[in-house]
Amino acid sequence: MDIKQLYNPVWKRSDNLRDPSVFKGSDGYHLFYSRYSNNDWTKPENWSVAHVFTKDFIHFEDDRDISAKGFASPGDVIRWSDKYILPYQSYPDVPTMLCYSISDNLINWSEPVYFLEEAMDLPWNQAKRVIDPTFVADGERLHCFFVGTDRLHYKSPTNLVGHAYTEDPQMKKWIITTVDSPLIGACDEAPDGAENVTVFNNGREWVMIYSEGLKAQHLAYAVSPDLLHWRKQGRIEVPEQDWMTTRYGAPFVWKDSDCWMMILMGEDKEGHTSFGLLASQDGFNWDILREQ
Repeated sequence: MDIKQLYNPVWKRSDNLRDPSVFKGSDGYHLFYSRYSNNDWTKPENWSVAHVFTKDFIHFEDDRDISAKGFASPGDVIRWSDKYILPYQSYPDVPTMLCYSISDNLINWSEPVYFLEEAMDLPWNQAKRVIDPTFVADGERLHCFFVGTDRLHYKSPTNLVGHAYTEDPQMKKWIITTVDSPLIGACDEAPDGAENVTVFNNGREWVMIYSEGLKAQHLAYAVSPDLLHWRKQGRIEVPEQDWMTTRYGAPFVWKDSDCWMMILMGEDKEGHTSFGLLASQDGFNWDILREQ
């Protein structure tokens, strides 16, 4: 990928593109995303997890759904127990639940397997919904960051980030570390909470970048030595471009050659969502690609 040849947004379609996740393979990039169609948020048939392949973020091929209708928000693809694992969620039917699919080749994926159902009953997850799973494999331990919602104790529905981990190869026994309170909650800059976590290790510490706020969504980040204890660092400033004038979020970060890359969902003034790219040398300070 030659970022000097790229313009934002790098990919847009007639459908709304949401929640990007990238797996860099030996021959190119597997881009997973939520396909949202027909501008009706409430119908399961308007949602699916999709996959497209690109070698350069200029030409895209084999764009297709890899889930049934009624699923969304793919997270990090990981290698676990010698398989590729892709987490995502059911959506929008209640209860909204976490699930994952398994693949040998990143192309053909299994039917959804539901997991971490106990997160619906956390005391701070008043709405009993669990969304936006992110997997991080660290040695023999698999971490899952997720989002719950409280519709009772705040002025508006508020999304809150939780955390669990497992050392079970079958991914059935989980330890939730955020039983009593969320890992990330509401704050002055985001009274309606946070969502869409991406986590990576910069060689010195773990870095979490996430969507802060829902109505006035933007990026913020936190750092950790161990994936358990996090220090919030505040907002990440991103220059505004036309494809993201209304709001932006759902970041995903990966290492590409000598820099870090971030793919981001942006919403324009017409309410349409597409994807753009940013680059960073340190994972903290980000340069946005030029706009076409």
